[in-house]
Amino acid sequence: MRRREYVHPHKRKHISNRHLADRYFYAGEHDTVTRISLTQYNADTLHTREIKTNETSFKKFVDGNSINWFQVSGLTDSEAVTRIVNEFGMHNLDAKDILTPQHVVKIEEYDKHMLIVLNSSYYDTNMEINSEHISILITGNVVISFTESNNPVFENAYKAIESNMLNIRRKNSGLLLAFLLNTIIANLVESASKVEEMLEDIEETLLDIKNDQGNMGLLIQQRRKEYMVIRKNSQPLKEQFAKLLRTENGIISSDILPIYNDLSDQLQFIIQTTESCREIISSLVDLYISNNDLRMNAIMKRLTIVSTIFIPLTFLAGIWGMNFKMMPELDWQYGYGIAWSLMLLTAISTWLYMRKKDWF
Repeated sequence: MRRREYVHPHKRKHISNRHLADRYFYAGEHDTVTRISLTQYNADTLHTREIKTNETSFKKFVDGNSINWFQVSGLTDSEAVTRIVNEFGMHNLDAKDILTPQHVVKIEEYDKHMLIVLNSSYYDTNMEINSEHISILITGNVVISFTESNNPVFENAYKAIESNMLNIRRKNSGLLLAFLLNTIIANLVESASKVEEMLEDIEETLLDIKNDQGNMGLLIQQRRKEYMVIRKNSQPLKEQFAKLLRTENGIISSDILPIYNDLSDQLQFIIQTTESCREIISSLVDLYISNNDLRMNAIMKRLTIVSTIFIPLTFLAGIWGMNFKMMPELDWQYGYGIAWSLMLLTAISTWLYMRKKDWF
């Protein structure tokens, strides 16, 4: 179960990292203290250790005979993030991409390095959509993952290493990258499917006009926002993912290429699901407006029926309310009772006539 990190709703950092500079800062909303852990594994060993952010060198911890997975959780220590990026042969602008959650999704390939910048979406226990900026740097037998919070985003990947799933401890860093990407893509699949299910529930409610539809408009708007978040995080990733399938830097070997093809298929499923959500949202808006019109027409119909019944009664009351002296009905002994009887008969006759015509 993911633990949602609290972010004050009114707390916003006014850092954009849009201009060229010698140093860049974290431009997100999380206040997670930066922590670094290193997991090293091979066919025989597996161990994890914590690394201080003020270390003078991070490369000295790299074991040439193992896969080295650095997990950087929390980006508030931008200086440490930048030093890690520089030490492993990347530019300050790559550090800027990692520190900027608003950055576009991209997969950047270099001669000996690869940088992946993307966003994960998932629902928390309160059924609220969350997005987290994630970056992955791969170079040789070193994989470095950067996350905004300390949520256990890659918990399943670590479990796969522990259980040696798919013989990962005998493979290169490309298989670890596949597990990391699978975690992110699986979250997107679950989120997209969840939105689609909730939209279908709304559709069933709207199709039955007898159901209470008081807050359906707000629900549709909320699901639309969630759909937009998922679409924004998944569609650019699908467009960039083709670069991984064509890479020639040796990170993705031929024996694990089918895994990446499967990840591509999952991304295609997300795209299809979001397209379905878009169509459902469009039809829901039309259906909601149509239902509102129907309810308004029903209200106007009831008011019209009441008005139609009382029009002849008003006419009779108007006649007998005139102050003419020569009105014989006013002097009748049973005039009052006859007037009531006539008005009731008129009202009942009008009601029966409208019922016969199926006007209601």
